[in-house]
Amino acid sequence: MQSNPFFIVGCGRSGTTLLRTILNRHADIAIPLESLFIIDYLKAASRNELTDLLPMLVREPEIMEWGIKPQADDFAGCRTISEVIDELHQIYLRARGKKRWGQKTPRFVRETELLLHHFPGALFIHVVRDPRAVVNSLVHSDVHVSNAYHASLRWRMDVSKGLELEEKHPQQVTRVHYEDMVRDPQRVLKRILDFLGLAYDPALLQHDPSSAEEYSEFYQNIHANLDRRPTDQFIDKWKTRLSNADVEVIEALTHEQMQVLGYELVTENPALPRGFIARARLQRLAGLFRQIMRYLRYRRKYLLFLLWRKWKLGLLFDFLWDVNY
Repeated sequence: MQSNPFFIVGCGRSGTTLLRTILNRHADIAIPLESLFIIDYLKAASRNELTDLLPMLVREPEIMEWGIKPQADDFAGCRTISEVIDELHQIYLRARGKKRWGQKTPRFVRETELLLHHFPGALFIHVVRDPRAVVNSLVHSDVHVSNAYHASLRWRMDVSKGLELEEKHPQQVTRVHYEDMVRDPQRVLKRILDFLGLAYDPALLQHDPSSAEEYSEFYQNIHANLDRRPTDQFIDKWKTRLSNADVEVIEALTHEQMQVLGYELVTENPALPRGFIARARLQRLAGLFRQIMRYLRYRRKYLLFLLWRKWKLGLLFDFLWDVNY
C-alpha cells in the first residue's frame, strides 16, 4: 500500500532546512536532501511509459546525494510513477531504520496539486518567514545570487501558493512561522508532530554537530548554522544588512501577503523606484551567470543531468522561463 508522506514547503531560506534537520532526529522520520527531480517525473508520467522513465530516474545525481544506489529492478512491482517515488523513499527509510518519509524541497509549494493527485493523503508543513529576512538571505547567498526585486517576487509567488494550499486543503496543511520555531521550538515541534500523528521526542532539540555534514561544499555557506540549536538571533538581521531602498522594494511587492501573515511594514506607502526593474533584471542576468559558474565548479554532473532530463522530458522551456525564481 502506498504511503501518505509529508512535504515541508515554502519559499527558500524560510527555515525549511532547519526544520528538516530537527525532524530527521526523530526515531521514525527520514527526510532526504532536496529532490527537485521528483516533480519532473510526476509531470512526465502521463505522456511517458514507466519503463522509459525508470532507467533515467535511477541515475539521478540527487538520489546519489541521498546516499543510496537503487537499480531499476528494485521497482519491478511498481505500476505507477507515484509507487516508484514511494518505493524510492522506502529504500531510503530502510537504509536508516526509519518508518515515515517526508520531503523538504521548498519549491514543491508551487506543485501541491500535482503532489496531491499522486499522493492524495499527503500532509504539508507550510513554513513562512518575514520576507525582508528571506530576501536578505537570498541576496547574500552564494547559491541563489539574487537581488531584492527577484527575491521579493519569489517570496510573493511561493507564499501565495502556500496560502492557496491552506485555503483549498485546510485539513492537510499546517502553517509554521520561522520566528515561532526559533523562539519556542518545543511548542512548535509538538504541534507539528501532533499534525503528523507522531509522538514528540525531546531528543529533537539536542545539539548535533553532525547536522551539516551531509551537505556538500556547494551548500556550505548557506547551511553553516545547522549544527546550532534553534536561535532567534537571525530574526532581525535584515534590519542592519538591507538598505532602506531594498526594504521599500520588498514591502512594495509583498505587502498584501505580509498583512495576511502578520508582518508589519516599516515603510509608509512603499513603492518601486523609477527604473528599478530594468536595473534589477540586468543584475539578475549577472547573478545567473555566477550561479551557473558555481554549479559547474561544485555540481557539474547535477547541472548537466538536470538540463538533459528537462530536454528529454519536454520540460526545458518551462525551466528556462522559471529559472529567475
